[in-house]
Parts: sequence; C-alpha cells; structure tokens
Amino acid sequence: MPAHAMTKAAASAGGRCDLCSTRQRCIVSSLPAERIAALQGQIVERAVPLGGQIEEQGLRSLSVKVVKLGLFQGLRRAARGEKRPVCLLGKGQVAGLNNLYRQPAALTLVAITPARVCEIPVRLVDEIAMGDRGFRRCLFQALARYVDNLADWSRVPRGGSVTAQLGEALRLIAHEEGRAAFRIPSHTELARMLGTRRETIARHIGLLIEGGQFVKIDRWHGRLLGMGGPEGADTQAGTQAGTA
Repeated sequence: MPAHAMTKAAASAGGRCDLCSTRQRCIVSSLPAERIAALQGQIVERAVPLGGQIEEQGLRSLSVKVVKLGLFQGLRRAARGEKRPVCLLGKGQVAGLNNLYRQPAALTLVAITPARVCEIPVRLVDEIAMGDRGFRRCLFQALARYVDNLADWSRVPRGGSVTAQLGEALRLIAHEEGRAAFRIPSHTELARMLGTRRETIARHIGLLIEGGQFVKIDRWHGRLLGMGGPEGADTQAGTQAGTA
C-alpha cells in the first residue's frame, strides 16, 4: 500500500495534542500550548491499517509523520531488489525526516500493528524551525533518536542465540512503546527481523516465558520482565521524554 493510500476516511484534521499520550515524545512538545492550539487545523491524524505504508524508499513527500500508536517496520532495498527489514519504529519516532532536507526516503515504512500517525506539512515544520530554537532542538533530538534506533537494531542479529536476539528485540520494542507491556508483532514479522522461522519464534518466546523474562497478557500483548524490564523500559522512555 503506497503512502498516499491512507484515505481521507481514516484521517481527522487537528489531533488532540493536549490529550495525546505521545506528546512528551513529539517534536511539537517544546511549543507553548497556545501555539500548539493554533496549529491543530494543520496537523492531520491518520489511522494506518496493518500493512499500510507511510514511506517509500527513494521517494519524497510533503510531510513528516509522528508515530502516535503502533509499530512500523523499516525496510531497505537490497542490491538484488528485495526489501529486507532493518529496524522497527514506534511511539514518538518521526518518519520523513529526509523530507526536511529535500532528500528521498531512506527506508520503506510498513505498519506491522494497527497504527496512528500525525502528519505535519514540511512547510509548517520549516516555518516553525526558522524562528524557534527549542523546536529546532527537538528536531535534532528526533534525528538522533532515529539514528540510535537504527544502531540498536543493527546489533540484534549479532546477539548470540535466538533466545538472546529475541529478548533484545522485545526490549527494543518495549523501549519504542515507552512501557514494558506492549502489543507483540506477529511471529512472522519477528521472524523476518531475526532471519528465522515463525515456528522458531514461537518456541523461543516459550523459552523466555519459562525463564521468567516475558509473560503473555493476552493473545496480542505481553510484558517484558528483566533484561531492562518494566523499570528499565519505563525509565528509558522517561529519559527520552525529558530531553524532547
């Protein structure tokens, strides 16, 4: 599904920034409340279905998109044309940062859980950044967080056993979500990230549960215990929020 396939029916102009749980991670968080209120009509919140695409490698768009809810898989086209997963982006990450530099997207971004994004026109970002040092700082921090995320995911496949790799992948997902309890991507998507089979993922999730490192809340959700578990995940999220 191309980026423009997020239909008008799934969009609402003027997100409720004052009530948003992602506000502390959002690039507009540095702006005064009255300025945010004045921008509401220009910020569009969109629902992105499972499999929906918000960026296409090699293309440019006229907006940046702040992830409000859900997870996106970042895919990079390999030499022979196939797309391979390189990272997951979650709550507060900014898709389309390349557009601010008039450069094409480095990754294709596809939702692997139901998601929501807030779309902000590039021209509006440029306008605010020209006169607001605090906002520029937030943009730089968003870029740094994006690079940190790529670096973290690059070492996951080199993390020893499949159990260790899966544990690290779940820790990074918890960090992206800002909490130890989160929606678990499908076994198929986790297998793609780790270069293994879905049956292997199912078996090693069982091993993490047996080892007291992970617990299933329901079919779709789990909680990380240990390995930077609830306290670690929440503390890291708070650190990110405090510097945004």
